[in-house]
Amino acid sequence: MRRIRVLAALASCLLASGCLLPKQGTPVYVDLWAGDFWSGKAMLLEVSADQQRCKVAVRDRAMLVQERWVACSSVHPRKGH
Repeated sequence: MRRIRVLAALASCLLASGCLLPKQGTPVYVDLWAGDFWSGKAMLLEVSADQQRCKVAVRDRAMLVQERWVACSSVHPRKGH
Protein backbone atom coordinates (compact mmCIF):
# COMPACT_ATOMS: atom_id res chain seq x y z
CA MET A 1 0.00 0.00 0.00
CA ARG A 2 2.84 2.38 0.83
CA ARG A 3 4.45 1.68 -2.53
CA ILE A 4 1.26 2.62 -4.33
CA ARG A 5 1.15 5.94 -2.48
CA VAL A 6 4.76 6.66 -3.34
CA LEU A 7 4.19 5.85 -7.01
CA ALA A 8 1.04 7.96 -7.08
CA ALA A 9 2.91 10.88 -5.52
CA LEU A 10 5.74 10.50 -8.02
CA ALA A 11 3.32 10.35 -10.95
CA SER A 12 1.47 13.46 -9.80
CA CYS A 13 4.78 15.26 -9.35
CA LEU A 14 5.86 14.40 -12.88
CA LEU A 15 2.55 15.61 -14.25
CA ALA A 16 2.84 18.90 -12.39
CA SER A 17 4.81 21.62 -14.10
CA GLY A 18 7.10 22.09 -11.09
CA CYS A 19 9.01 18.84 -11.59
CA LEU A 20 10.22 18.98 -15.18
CA LEU A 21 12.73 21.43 -16.59
CA PRO A 22 11.28 23.38 -19.52
CA LYS A 23 12.19 22.23 -23.02
CA GLN A 24 12.77 25.79 -24.28
CA GLY A 25 15.93 27.56 -23.29
CA THR A 26 19.65 26.91 -23.41
CA PRO A 27 21.19 24.18 -21.21
CA VAL A 28 23.61 25.80 -18.72
CA TYR A 29 25.34 25.20 -15.40
CA VAL A 30 24.70 27.60 -12.53
CA ASP A 31 27.36 28.00 -9.82
CA LEU A 32 26.06 26.57 -6.57
CA TRP A 33 26.96 29.75 -4.67
CA ALA A 34 24.29 31.55 -6.73
CA GLY A 35 21.64 29.62 -4.74
CA ASP A 36 20.77 26.46 -2.89
CA PHE A 37 20.24 24.09 -5.83
CA TRP A 38 20.05 20.30 -6.07
CA SER A 39 22.38 20.38 -9.05
CA GLY A 40 23.92 23.07 -11.19
CA LYS A 41 22.15 21.87 -14.33
CA ALA A 42 19.66 24.49 -15.48
CA MET A 43 18.00 26.05 -18.49
CA LEU A 44 18.73 29.66 -19.41
CA LEU A 45 15.39 31.31 -20.16
CA GLU A 46 16.12 35.02 -20.44
CA VAL A 47 18.88 37.61 -20.11
CA SER A 48 18.25 41.14 -18.81
CA ALA A 49 18.82 44.14 -21.10
CA ASP A 50 22.03 45.08 -19.28
CA GLN A 51 23.20 41.42 -19.47
CA GLN A 52 23.93 41.36 -15.73
CA ARG A 53 21.04 39.10 -14.63
CA CYS A 54 19.99 35.77 -16.15
CA LYS A 55 16.66 34.04 -15.62
CA VAL A 56 17.20 30.29 -15.19
CA ALA A 57 14.99 27.28 -14.46
CA VAL A 58 16.79 25.13 -11.90
CA ARG A 59 15.90 22.34 -9.46
CA ASP A 60 15.91 23.18 -5.77
CA ARG A 61 16.74 20.73 -2.97
CA ALA A 62 13.07 19.64 -2.84
CA MET A 63 13.46 18.59 -6.51
CA LEU A 64 10.99 21.25 -7.69
CA VAL A 65 11.88 23.43 -10.64
CA GLN A 66 12.06 27.14 -9.87
CA GLU A 67 12.64 30.08 -12.15
CA ARG A 68 15.15 32.52 -10.61
CA TRP A 69 17.13 35.57 -11.60
CA VAL A 70 20.84 35.09 -10.87
CA ALA A 71 24.00 36.96 -11.79
CA CYS A 72 25.05 36.04 -15.33
CA SER A 73 28.62 35.62 -14.07
CA SER A 74 27.32 32.48 -12.29
CA VAL A 75 25.88 30.98 -15.49
CA HIS A 76 28.13 28.85 -17.71
CA PRO A 77 27.55 26.98 -21.02
CA ARG A 78 26.86 23.26 -20.73
CA LYS A 79 28.30 21.02 -23.42
CA GLY A 80 26.94 17.57 -24.20
CA HIS A 81 23.55 18.12 -22.58
